[in-house]
Amino acid sequence: MADEEDRKSHLRLAVENSQTDIDKEWAKREIEWPLWELAANIIRVVRGAGKSYELGKQCVAVIEAFERYHDKVGHWPASWEVDQILSFRRDDSNPTYDEAWEREDARETIVSGALQVVASRLVGQNMQERRGRSEMMDGVNALERIREEARKRFAEAERARRQANKSKPPARKKARKVSARAKTDPKL
Repeated sequence: MADEEDRKSHLRLAVENSQTDIDKEWAKREIEWPLWELAANIIRVVRGAGKSYELGKQCVAVIEAFERYHDKVGHWPASWEVDQILSFRRDDSNPTYDEAWEREDARETIVSGALQVVASRLVGQNMQERRGRSEMMDGVNALERIREEARKRFAEAERARRQANKSKPPARKKARKVSARAKTDPKL
């Protein structure tokens, strides 16, 4: 009886992931690095840097990673999984909506707009390029608004500090006590 109660009181860990889920997660992780390398290199080549001579090899690595994924899992990765892998935006699972977060969000909006401009320009999509420019300017305007609000807060705090210092009466200097010796000796 006591032995049975001891067994019940112990914590037990049960894994709820099937082997298929585990294989899928590993296969997904195997496509991440080749995709990141290819995407990063393409972006760098487009901006005038990067290693254009490695693009073919990187494309092959991505295809091979996708084929391994398909062989392990039985289907291709879902588009949302690929989108998630290639997303440059930070994880917002626990955002703190403070000034630093707003500033970072504005910067990411600028980057997103710039990427849209470049992608649209490559394939001659003028309307999409204009949308990218608009998104960039939204980010720039948000950044300027954040900076202006911070400047105003700083100026107000500085004004309040000066006002507080002004309203305080100046500290009086204490009169020195003259010693008896100083009274008799004029050199002191």
